[in-house]
Formats: sequence, structure tokens, C-alpha cells
Amino acid sequence: MDELHLDLDPSFLEGLPQSPETALLRSALRDGEPPPSRRIFVNRNLRMETIRFIGFDLDWTVAPYYRLPLEELIFSLALDRLVARFDYPPTIRQAEFRPHFPHRGLIIDRGFGTVLKMNRHRYVGRAYLGREILDRHERARLYRKERLDLKSERFYWVDTLFELPEVNLFAELVELRRLGRVTLPEYDRLFLDVRAAVDGVHGEGPLKARIAADLPRYLPRERELALALHRLQLGDRKLMLVTNSDWEYTDRVCSYLFDGTLPGLDDWRQLFALVVVSAGKPGFFRRARPFVELDGDGQPLREVEVPEWGNVYTGGSRAGLTTLMGSLGEEVLYVGDHIYGDIVSSKLTSTWRTALVLRELEEELEMQSELAPQIRHLQALKSELASMGHHMDDLHDVLHLYGRLAAEGLEVEAVSDARRRLEELRGEHRALRHRAGELQEGIAMRFNPSWGSVFKQGGSQSLFGSQVDDFSCIYTARVANFANYGANHYFRVLTDPMAHDVEP
Repeated sequence: MDELHLDLDPSFLEGLPQSPETALLRSALRDGEPPPSRRIFVNRNLRMETIRFIGFDLDWTVAPYYRLPLEELIFSLALDRLVARFDYPPTIRQAEFRPHFPHRGLIIDRGFGTVLKMNRHRYVGRAYLGREILDRHERARLYRKERLDLKSERFYWVDTLFELPEVNLFAELVELRRLGRVTLPEYDRLFLDVRAAVDGVHGEGPLKARIAADLPRYLPRERELALALHRLQLGDRKLMLVTNSDWEYTDRVCSYLFDGTLPGLDDWRQLFALVVVSAGKPGFFRRARPFVELDGDGQPLREVEVPEWGNVYTGGSRAGLTTLMGSLGEEVLYVGDHIYGDIVSSKLTSTWRTALVLRELEEELEMQSELAPQIRHLQALKSELASMGHHMDDLHDVLHLYGRLAAEGLEVEAVSDARRRLEELRGEHRALRHRAGELQEGIAMRFNPSWGSVFKQGGSQSLFGSQVDDFSCIYTARVANFANYGANHYFRVLTDPMAHDVEP
């Protein structure tokens, strides 16, 4: 949904002293609105002037990692852990790192060992067993006999970019097992072991130490990110960092991202009025827990129910944070990348507004632009198919009427012509449907050769895409994109069509 945007008159900045504030405003000067990949998109009207507090997640939100090196690192460390801690045979190292296989919004079926993609109606449109794609007959056999309970433990939702290497590794091990190259446990046990190995890599494993030791390899350092946060502070708005990462890692990453990136920004803590680490989301949004205040070295000082501005805490809960803010829920905006842990959880337990960061959105928008002629052609073919289908329906009804008249002893000379025309239309319809199907598949494969677009499944929204629609007030590819909008910007829904709405 496009966003109305007005340019800032450069003359307003003449004579102002050099400062971070004027630097960020000068950076916002441009001709016209930002390109699609740098826009913020709107599902629900949001007046930023009513927002007094903004909370941010860290990983994949404030910290926009480089995907490829990070995913490869997690994949490799998890393989090592399976061999070293779970007694898997070293031959599993045959598993290949395929960064372009998984994407966000997939679902792992622990029972059958498959990886699924659904549309918003929960129809399984694609499924893989290892590297083998299941045809529609096999998908129907597995997933069309009864309604799937996606809340059961059988299904695991892939909600964050951190989980993509896990999907990759699970599918690769399923493939090795399927081909009989390695003796491995049943699919459910295999999933649990992969899940535990990846959890161990994130928790007690060396992942964060490896990242922290080589931050330029894993993290871009962008001045625009600091500008965005500084601009959002205008009007005495308070920013908060609420992350599941520990204090040592958070401090190291944020120091790298922000310290010295703007004039006068010597310490990243200047950007955040409150920092909560090891927050334990999504439980943070649901259960009341005390905050533990930390000193400058990350050592615990005291336990409190309600935090204080300017401090760093570990643990805590939304309840204590709400008491501190003393505000209406709709005066709070929470920005995160995890559709469930950040967005759905905060939305279902509060009236906080939500902003979802979708790093892959940039690539999708760029691909949409590149494929615009093919997408328009596909829509034209679908329109032609619909028109042809209406004509075929009419002929079916005419033939039924002719049959009734013949049963009553009346002869209709046009019946043979109608039958011939119907058969011709059936052939043309099949051929056109085949062309449209090939074109749609070709478009999908340009987004991802295994799954297509993150936000689409066939001609419908994907299940993930529908969640983005339902739970995020606004969404964008990166936090830095807030630098393109005023601190009190009104994000408006310009169009919200239903199926029956006619395009102007």
C-alpha cells in the first residue's frame, strides 16, 4: 500500500548550526518519495505524533545482519554440534549448505519429515521431502484428508531469518536418510536433534562469540540507521531496546553499529532511554517477571518490579514496562522481525502498535519491478481465462437445455454446433491454462527456485503474507527506512480493496 510523502524544503534548514538533528534532516532531502525498497508500507493507519514510546528488537531488526555468512556459520556450527554432542556420524558432513533453499514462512512437518508452504487458506501449495518436491497427488494424500492442526507439536513454524539454516540442515539430513546414504533417526527425532543443536549454537555455543570477533563480516555499519533512530527521538519520544540477546553481546554489537556514526553520538546508549536484555520473548509479553538492574559491566545490582529510565536490565515483562510508561497501549510502537515472538505476541497481549522488519522485502520489491511486464501479462491471461470460462458455462447450460428439449421430442438443429464450439473452447482453455501456469511458475521461480515469493503461494497470499497483513500495522525492509519519514509522519492506508472493489 503506497504512502503519501511530501518533500522537505531545503530553505528551512538555512542558518541552522551543524548538529545530529540538522544532519539527519539534510539526509532526508530528496526528489520525490523513496524508492519502493526503502519505503514503509501500511496495513493500519498510524499517526506517529501519537506514539510516545518505541521499543526495538535487536537481532535482524536494529542489527541488520548479512544473511549469507551468518547462515553459513550457523549451518556449519550446528553440523559440528550434531557430531560432537549428539553422536551423529561424521558422514553427515555431506550435507550441503544451500542458502537459497529455505525462506521465512515455511512449516516443518515433524511427522512426515517434509517442509511445507501454505497459502492463507492453509492449502499446502508446495512441499519437499529432502530435495524431492512432492507432486499434487502426494500432497493431497498427506494434507487434504483432514484439516491440519497447525498449533500441534507436529508442525514447526519458521518465523525468523535465524531459523533458515535450521530448515536447510533438516532438509539435507532428510535427503541423506531418504537416499540411504547415512543411517539417521526417524524424522521426529531428527528434527528434535537439529532443533536442539541450533538452540545450543545460539545459547551456549560459539555463535555470538564468532560474530562479535568479526563484526564487519556479519554486520553492515550504516550511518542511516543511526539517523533513523535519532530522528525518531525528536519531540522527546523515548526509544527502548528489548532483546533476547545478553548484555555483553548487545553492547558489543550496538557499539559497533552506532558509536561515532553521527556527530556527538559517542555512546549508543544515547539512543535508548531504556535497555532490556535477555528479555525472554515471547514470554516477556505474557508473564509478569521482575527486572534485574545491571551495572556498567553487566553485573546484577538489584531486582525491581518496575524499571527506571536510563538503566539497563535483564529479564522483566511488559507489565512492568507498562507501569513505567504509564501510557495508553496505543502510544507504544514495537518494532521487531519475528512475526510471532515480536509482532503476534505483542499484538495479542496488548494494544501496542506494531512494525515488522522484513529484510527479504527489498529483494522481493526489486524482483517485482523487474518482472512487472510478465506479471501484467499473467493478469491478462487470467482475465482471458475467466472470460472463456464464463462462455463455457453458458454453453454447458445451453446443451443441458437442448437435452431437455430432445427428451420432450423436440429436435434442435444447433445442438451439434454448440457441442463443437464447447469442445473447441475446452481445448483453447486447456492451452491457455497451461500457458498461464507456466508463466506463473516461471515468475515464482525467479523469486525463489524452490518456493517462489515469500508473500505469495500461487495466486493467493502465502500464510506468512496473511500474517503480515493481519498483525503488523506497518512493515518495511529495514529500520533505517524510518530516516525517510518525519518523526510525526501519518502512515495512511491509501487503498484496502476487497475482491469486489473495482480499480479506478
